Amino acid sequence: MTTSQTSSGWWWGIGRSLLLAIVAGAGAGVVTAVWTSRSLDDYAASLLADRRLPQVSTQQPTPIPGTYEEALSRVRGSARTGVAAVMPATTDSFAAKSWLRDESALGYGAIVSDDGWVAIDASVLDSVKNPLKDAEVWMSGKRYAVQTVVRDAQTSVVMLHTTATGVSPLGFASTNGEHSGEMMFAVDALGGVFPTAVAQSDEETLAGAQYAETFTTDWLLSSVSAPLSSPMVNAAGELAGFVRAGDVHALPLHQALHAIRSVVKTGADAVAAFGAYSIDLAHAYNIDSELRQNLRAGALIFSPDTSVHATVRGGPAAEAGFASKDIILAVDGESITESTSLAEILALYDPGDVARCTVLRAGQTMTISVTLGDASTLVY
Repeated sequence: MTTSQTSSGWWWGIGRSLLLAIVAGAGAGVVTAVWTSRSLDDYAASLLADRRLPQVSTQQPTPIPGTYEEALSRVRGSARTGVAAVMPATTDSFAAKSWLRDESALGYGAIVSDDGWVAIDASVLDSVKNPLKDAEVWMSGKRYAVQTVVRDAQTSVVMLHTTATGVSPLGFASTNGEHSGEMMFAVDALGGVFPTAVAQSDEETLAGAQYAETFTTDWLLSSVSAPLSSPMVNAAGELAGFVRAGDVHALPLHQALHAIRSVVKTGADAVAAFGAYSIDLAHAYNIDSELRQNLRAGALIFSPDTSVHATVRGGPAAEAGFASKDIILAVDGESITESTSLAEILALYDPGDVARCTVLRAGQTMTISVTLGDASTLVY
């Protein structure tokens, strides 16, 4: 073989190797692109199906009507007619233009009935010894005396019954399961608006078992700049919760709604009692795997210590046959999830109501019906 033939063959070998490498590389690029595209699609689908993402309702967030400016206009309109100012009691008879410039307001509340019931956060009355004497409520430029004060036994909401009649109450928002990112507005009676958003549902860190009726979650807000404790409304101008001055935590309306309706209807806060200690599995850590039974959510009936029974003797749960280590999965078909606790479901019931509970006991699913008691007479 000549030198020129040897050289030519050598160059042909290199060229063929390079060509094969380019083709293989291109093919790998196509395969990689297809694989990456499928992986991204699978990942997006898994995000949509993942229920561990922060949520507070299965409903979509309330859409902001039209433009943001239109939403603000609607919110301000609701605030001027549906929000009340709680003021120190006075003896003067000045017109509304005087108190509009007054900086002595104690806080603001939501008008929840046309016969003068106003719901406030308890912090509004922090500096008031006797609300019946030392406070008054202004609505739409008129002031009214406080006749009755009722405190919700489960939340920070206080109900004030005033002498007002024919006032305009706020509508109630559906907040059980709000999505993170829901736009909210802290509002005052002067039309002041302080935009914020629900960053996530935030669980309170609780040690051990708690009363089954204890709320363990609230809203963590992205920000809040309201100078005084105020009601919160959504973009549609509906009452959605309550926030304390300068706080980034808020009370969702659904936790206090039953109490609000009960007080408006009967003048008393009727709280349904279950009568057992429970652990919210969705927010509990270091729970024995045998007790958890591989569940991510549910209410585990369990004693806080060896000196206390898991169920109150003679209480509703004990009478119905609940036992330690039972896990409540649902109540009347409403599942206990990572965003809906047993307490929030029980808050929808009245004393005397019968609740059908789906229960997991030693690997077996059963239904136990319980007649709920009255929290005012139940002693843990």
